Amino acid sequence: FDLDGTLYDYDRHRVHLLPSLLRHPRVLLAYKDAVTALRGQRSPNLRAELDRRVGAAVGLPPEIARQALDRTVYGAWVSSFSPGILRPGVKALLDALDRAGVPRVVVSDHPAERKLQGLGLGGWAAVVDAEAVGAFKPLPDALEAAAAKLALPSSAIIHIGDREDTDGGMAQAAGATSLILGRDFTRFDQLHALLLGAKA
Repeated sequence: FDLDGTLYDYDRHRVHLLPSLLRHPRVLLAYKDAVTALRGQRSPNLRAELDRRVGAAVGLPPEIARQALDRTVYGAWVSSFSPGILRPGVKALLDALDRAGVPRVVVSDHPAERKLQGLGLGGWAAVVDAEAVGAFKPLPDALEAAAAKLALPSSAIIHIGDREDTDGGMAQAAGATSLILGRDFTRFDQLHALLLGAKA
């Protein structure tokens, strides 16, 4: 599973955080641009490269840019997660997968452990973030790392995400199957039916 935008509604959640996030609007815009620019590139230390690019864009030393990102993207944003923002049906689907003995993994562009804790979602066979792997989606590295943790070929993975360009592109590059929110399903009871054959 992808996390942001898939297991919860990213845009709806972001609106509630605007007051705290907008204390650093130029930093946040530069961060978004830097992530976009780094898609398709590999880096041994993506976080350091993000700090460098954000700092250069707003005229700050990388260490000051890092502090601003730590307060916002890696701080206020991450600490705001709670079970109440989950998409309807997510928990029921995860429980059904567990009962069926299907291992589940999160593959996210950014660190996901604290977000998952806030959402109240445990039981993952692995949690892989592309930032730590050194290659954002749609590069296949993070999905291939997840497959390796499961001791499975990438072709045996079904990746569930919300973006055709990043999630779908990563799955295609890794030789995996993708199911995209808004393309293949619109509700998690429908996804339940696609994965486990239950009636939606």
